[in-house]
Amino acid sequence: MQLRGQLIAETPIFRGNARKTLFTRDGDGTQRLVSLAGEIAGTAQALMDAFIGQSRDGRNIGLVNQLWQRLYGEPLPAGLITRVECQLQKESYPRDHFFDLRMGLRLDEDRWAAEANANYKMETLYRNAIFDFALTVNDAAMQKEQTAARLYGVLQELREGRFWFGAGKSKGLGRVRLELQTPLPQPAAPPTIQSSANHLRLTITFNARNPVLVGWNWGKVDPETPSFAAIEGRLLVEAMRDLPEPIRNRLAMVIGGPILSPQDWKQRLAEYLPRTCAVWLRERSAAEAETWVLRAPALARLAKGKYPLSQKVIDLAQPLCDRSFPGEDAARAAFEQALGDKANQTKRILEVMERQRAASHQLNSAAWVEMANALGLEPALEARLAAALDDEAALTQVLAGAIKPVLPRLYLQVDQQITLIQSDAWVDAEITNREQHLKIKTLLQQGKISEPQWNDRNRAPEGVPAAAWRTFLDEHRRVRYQHIMHPGNLRKSITNDRNFIAFLQAHRERARVELAQPHHVDFRAGGPFNREVSRKYGKPYDTIFMRMLTWSPSSRQEGAWEIFVPGSTLKGAFRKRASQVLKTLWGESPKTTKVLEHLFGAQGHRGAVFFSDAYLVDPHKPERNWCSMDGVRMDPQTARPVETAKHDYLFPYGEELVFKFQVDIPDLRESDLEAFSVLAHLIQDFQRGDIPIGGEKTSGFGWVKGQIGEVNWLTATADGLTKKLFGDQTLAREGMWQRLTLTGDAAANGLRWLAPLTGAKPAATPPKAQAGYISHRAFGGYSGKLIVDAEVLSPLHIAESGEPSFKTKTADGVVNGWDFFAMAPAEAALRAETKLYALPSRSIKGLLRHIYTIASDAAAPSPDLSRLNPVDALFGWVGQGPNQAIMGRLTFDFGLFDKPELAWFKSPYPYTGWTFAGDKWQHQSGRAVPMHRVANWRLFLHAPLAPIVKRLDDFLPDTAQASYVRAILPGARARFAIRFWNLEEKELQRLIWCVALEPQLAHKLGKHRHIGFGSVRLHVLPESSLTRLGERYAGAAEQQWQQPITLADWLKPQVIAHYSELQTALNVKSL
Repeated sequence: MQLRGQLIAETPIFRGNARKTLFTRDGDGTQRLVSLAGEIAGTAQALMDAFIGQSRDGRNIGLVNQLWQRLYGEPLPAGLITRVECQLQKESYPRDHFFDLRMGLRLDEDRWAAEANANYKMETLYRNAIFDFALTVNDAAMQKEQTAARLYGVLQELREGRFWFGAGKSKGLGRVRLELQTPLPQPAAPPTIQSSANHLRLTITFNARNPVLVGWNWGKVDPETPSFAAIEGRLLVEAMRDLPEPIRNRLAMVIGGPILSPQDWKQRLAEYLPRTCAVWLRERSAAEAETWVLRAPALARLAKGKYPLSQKVIDLAQPLCDRSFPGEDAARAAFEQALGDKANQTKRILEVMERQRAASHQLNSAAWVEMANALGLEPALEARLAAALDDEAALTQVLAGAIKPVLPRLYLQVDQQITLIQSDAWVDAEITNREQHLKIKTLLQQGKISEPQWNDRNRAPEGVPAAAWRTFLDEHRRVRYQHIMHPGNLRKSITNDRNFIAFLQAHRERARVELAQPHHVDFRAGGPFNREVSRKYGKPYDTIFMRMLTWSPSSRQEGAWEIFVPGSTLKGAFRKRASQVLKTLWGESPKTTKVLEHLFGAQGHRGAVFFSDAYLVDPHKPERNWCSMDGVRMDPQTARPVETAKHDYLFPYGEELVFKFQVDIPDLRESDLEAFSVLAHLIQDFQRGDIPIGGEKTSGFGWVKGQIGEVNWLTATADGLTKKLFGDQTLAREGMWQRLTLTGDAAANGLRWLAPLTGAKPAATPPKAQAGYISHRAFGGYSGKLIVDAEVLSPLHIAESGEPSFKTKTADGVVNGWDFFAMAPAEAALRAETKLYALPSRSIKGLLRHIYTIASDAAAPSPDLSRLNPVDALFGWVGQGPNQAIMGRLTFDFGLFDKPELAWFKSPYPYTGWTFAGDKWQHQSGRAVPMHRVANWRLFLHAPLAPIVKRLDDFLPDTAQASYVRAILPGARARFAIRFWNLEEKELQRLIWCVALEPQLAHKLGKHRHIGFGSVRLHVLPESSLTRLGERYAGAAEQQWQQPITLADWLKPQVIAHYSELQTALNVKSL
C-alpha cells in the first residue's frame, strides 16, 4: 500500500553537513533539485537525516525509526516501510532553484559581542514550501498485532506538526506537517505507548511595546569598497518594483546588460522607459475590428447599368470614398446624412462597400490606470493617449513628457542600488575563496596535481596562490588523494562549488533589491541650502529588521520577504541568561555544564529544548507600526554632530505587533526536573522582560516581556510526572495520548515545575576576564535598575526622526517644521494624529556618557580591551580588528512622556554674537558662540531663552533663515529605566551622581542648548532597586530580593573628577 500526501514546511529546512552552506542537492547537483531523503544510504547521507534506515555503524537512525522507538519502546518492524519519497513540488522552486540564506553568529561569553570567524551560513528551503510525500508499506506486515494502529499513531504525529527534519532542530528549523491524501482508517483502539513518552509545547508571545531590533545581516557598507563597481542593469530594473511587471521584464531585456556608468544607464532608462510603456500600452489596447470602405471604382460602377444612380447621388457620396467606417451601422449613418433627401439610395451603396478585418487600437482603461497608479502619472492624460494610440512615436512622445517628472524617483532607486554594491564585501571574499577551490579541483580533474604534491603544503599548483593552496589542504586534511580523485566525487564537488558561487551572487542580488525599496531608505537633507529633506538624498537604513524568504502562491516563484526573529536568536538569549545565572549560583562547575548542555546542547549533542522562530501573528500590519530613530555621535569637545558617525534604525513598535513562537520539549523525565526548573525560571525572567533579544540592547531594544499563551501537555499517563508539573488536573483522551491544554491565566501561571535554585552567594565584586576587563559571563558586584523621572525645566526639543511633519514654501525657499521625537514612522503621512512623544534612548545614553566621561576623567582613548578607560569599560567600546568590542553594562530605555504640552518656537540663525553672562543675555555683533569647557569637554550652561527666540501660536514661518521647532514645555515629565549589572561600588556611585546630580544642578539635552533650550532635571525614584540574585532564584518574594536604593547613601562627590567645575557648569540658578 502506498500512502500519499503533502509535507508542508512549517519552518525553513536545512539538510547538509556542518561544513556546507548549500542544501544538499539530488544526484550530482547539476539540476539543483532537492528532496528530503527517504532512507539513509551512502557515506555522506549516513551523517544526515532520512525518514527510515540506519547507518552501518548504527549511530544514525531514520527519523521514523526514532519516533517509533520513542513512542512504543520497540524498533520499527523490519520491512514495514519499504520506501519513502519526498520531492519538493515544482511550484515551490524559485526560478533559479536557489532558496534563502540563513546566517547567524556566536557571541563571546565575556564580551557579549560577536566572535570573529564563528558565524554560520545555511541555505534553507522556504517556509511554507510543499513536498510531494509518498510512503510505501508492506501490507503483510500491517496485519501483525497493533502494527497498523502504531503506524497510524506515528503518522498522526506528523499530521500534528510534532516532527522535525534536518539540521538546526533546536533553533527554529525543520518542523514539518503532513497532510495525508490517501485515506488511512483510524484504528478501533489507539495503540499503547510506553509510559515515559510525553511532549510539552509552550506557545509564547511578545509584542513590540518595548522596541525590538533583530538586525539583518545584509546591507552593511564597506567604505573601502570603490564607489562604483560592475553591475548589471537587470538588477537596477528589478529594484523598481513600482513599475508593472511586464514593463520591468521588457526593460530588463533592453537595458539589462552590464552598465558603463550610472549616468549613462540613467540616460538609457529615460530613453527606453517611455518607449517600453508605449509598446506595452498599445499591446494591451490592441483589438481586431471590421471596417467598411467605399472604393471610387465601385461607386463609378453604380452610375452605369440597367438601374444607375443619379449623378447627384454620385456627387454626394464621392467625398466619403476610401474612408474607413467601424462597421455597417457607422457607414449607414454617414451616407444617410450625406445623401440627405436621397438617403433611400444608401442601401445600394452599402451593397458594394468592401468589408475588411484589421487591427485597431482602443485605449485599455484598466491598463492605463495600472500604469498611472504605479508611476504616479496624471489620470487626465487618458484623452491625449487615446488620440495618439495609433501612432507609436506620438504615443511615446506623450508618455515621455508625462514620465519626465517621475525619473528622479527612479534615478534615486538606481543610486541606492549602486550604493549597495559597496556592501557585504564578505560575499566577494567567499566567492574568491570558492573560485580558488574550484580552480584546484579542476586541476585535479585534469590530472595536473599528483599525490606527492597533494601531500606537500608548500607546492602550490601553477596559478594558485600559496595561501589558497594551504587553506584548501587544511580544509581537506582528512581527505585522502584517492578519495578526492574519484571521478564521481570530484564532479559533484565541482558542481557544488559552482552552485555555491551562483547561490551567493543570486541571494545578494535579492537582498539588495529588498534593501533598496523606498520604505527601507532614510530621509536626509539635500537640495538648495540643504533644506529639502527627502528619501532621494537618503540611503538604506544602517539596521533594518531580520527577514527571510518564504514561499507563497503570489510570490511568482521568487519568494516573499517576511520579518521574523530566528529561533537561534531566542535560544541564544535564553542560553546566555541561563549561563549567567548558573555560573553565578553554581560556579564554573560540572553541574552547570551538564544542565546547560542538556537544555541547549553542545557540539555533536542536540539540546532537549526546541525553540522555533518567532513570526508575526499578523505579518501584514501597516507601515505605521514601523518607527525610525537617528543616532549621531557628538564630538565631546565641540558638542557638534559627527556626520560620518550617523546611524539610523528602522524598528517595529507597538502592542499591535505581536510575535509568536513555540518551545517544544519531547520526553521529559523526572530526573530532568532540576534542569527544566532552570528553564521555568528563564521563562519567568522572559515574562519580566529580563532576557533581551536582538541587537542594540544597551539602547533599550529587545527587553520585551513574554506571555505564555498556551500550554499543551501530551502524556501516556495522567499521574506521576503530570502531577509534579501541573498538580491535580483533568486530562482528556486524544488518540494514544492524554492531553492537558492550558490557556490564558492558567497558562501564564502554570509553571508549577519552578523549583528554587540555590547555590553560592553571588560574588561581591564583578567577574573579570583573563584580559582584565569586567566580564558578562556571570553576575557579581552590583546589579539592579534605576527608575528615573525626567523633569523639563526649559523648552526642550529633540527632532523627530525621518521626514519633518510640517513643511511649506516661502519666498526665500523651503521651510521645515520639526515636531518633537515620537515613536512614529519616518514618513510624515503615516504618522498618527496623536503621537507618543519620547526621549530617545540614545539621547539619554549619550547625555549620561558625556557627563560620566568628565566625572571619571576618561580623557585617554582605550588602546585595547585590556586597557579600557572608565567610560568605555562601563558604556561599551568598539576598537579596531577582530574581537575588539565589548558590550556595556548599562541599558537605557526610551523616556515616554505622559500628555506633555508643546509649543512652536522660532530661532533665527546663525545666532552668533549672543552670550549669557551676569544673569542676562547680551549681543556683541560678530562674536563667536562661546564654548564653556570642563577640561577639554564642552558643556552648555543653563540660561533662560535668548531674546531672539520667539514663541509662535502655530507653524507660521515668515523666513527660511530660521529654525522652526515644536518643543515640550517646562513641567512635562518623562519616565525611563536604566538597567545595570556587574558594577563596582565606585562605578555605581559615579553613575548615580551623574544621573541625579545635586539639588541645584541639572542636565542639558537636545537642540538649541546655547540659546536656552534643553534644561532637564533627572530624579532617581524610590522604586529604584538593587537585585539580590541569590534570593531571587531561591524563591524569595519580590520585595525581598529587590533592595531599595537610598539615594543619599550613594551620592559620593569624592568619586567625581572635576567636581567643582561640574557644579558650576550644571548649576540652574539662572532659571
